[in-house]
Amino acid sequence: MELKLHLNDIQNIVFESGNQQYNIDEAGIRELDISFDYKELKGRYKEIVLDNFKIGYGSNTISKKTTLFFEFDEETVEMHFTLQGNSSTSINDLPNDFSIGSNTHNIFYCNDIRGRMEWNSPEIRIFEINLKPTFFEQYLPDDGLFDMFKKIIQNKGIGFLSPHNHPITPPMLTIINEIINCSWKSTYRQLFLEAKVLELLLLQLDQIRLCDVCVVNVNTSKTIIDKMYYAREIILSKLNAPMCLSDLARVVSTNECTLKKEFKNVFGTTVFGYIRDTKMEQAKNMLLNQKLSVNEVSDRVGYKNPQHFSTAFKQKFGVSPSRLKG
Repeated sequence: MELKLHLNDIQNIVFESGNQQYNIDEAGIRELDISFDYKELKGRYKEIVLDNFKIGYGSNTISKKTTLFFEFDEETVEMHFTLQGNSSTSINDLPNDFSIGSNTHNIFYCNDIRGRMEWNSPEIRIFEINLKPTFFEQYLPDDGLFDMFKKIIQNKGIGFLSPHNHPITPPMLTIINEIINCSWKSTYRQLFLEAKVLELLLLQLDQIRLCDVCVVNVNTSKTIIDKMYYAREIILSKLNAPMCLSDLARVVSTNECTLKKEFKNVFGTTVFGYIRDTKMEQAKNMLLNQKLSVNEVSDRVGYKNPQHFSTAFKQKFGVSPSRLKG
């Protein structure tokens, strides 16, 4: 099982998993952590391999638009998350290219593929989990919504679980950060990673299951959806100093009424609800994983009054931040 990445032709190999040296811990978990600096492409990639799945994540900086060719000879179900950046991918066995934008995710199946990726952003950050198909299928609900994807796996074809990408929600992002920052060792690490991978898969499947209800309004045009994704990127870049709705609407070339209506159609919550939930998830992650006081966390997520922060936190999670930290 091997992934090979190269620029222009096979001689310019950037990464080849079969040539890498993995560290192995007491539980048999294999781990790879590499940095690379190749022409216009530089970055870091980490991979954690367990029996039924492997976790990979990294960040890449490019000095100009880059086309990266790949060969992947593994049969896998991939939970893919693009945390930052935009890319377009062409696979030899698919008639059309597909794009994955910033802060979106999907699940796809493939088996021995070749293709190319065009990276269109100066920085690309990805997180992906490759599951063995037999492991994935035992958790795929017996729901008509997923029948087509089951047939793709059975026929060893290639395809996506959802016909469109979905927004990465704050709870998903929290789990991704927990996996990346995992401090458990040996067997406890294995238990933690297995639990978090299944929890993340649950959130993906549930969001796709509810797609027609709360993610995409079938009457919403692609242009409007693109504008809502752009609005969300602006929101995430200005969490501690959010724009007013009228200014945000103007920047994404729509009006305030359309912004409020379509943002909720696409993301299942209001603009301010999304800001609040994202801040609370960030705060929860800081309290659990960083040595910060409640007042410091309150300040970092943009609350001038720690009491207001504590009230909002308790409304969200049902427990005060001091109790969670203590």
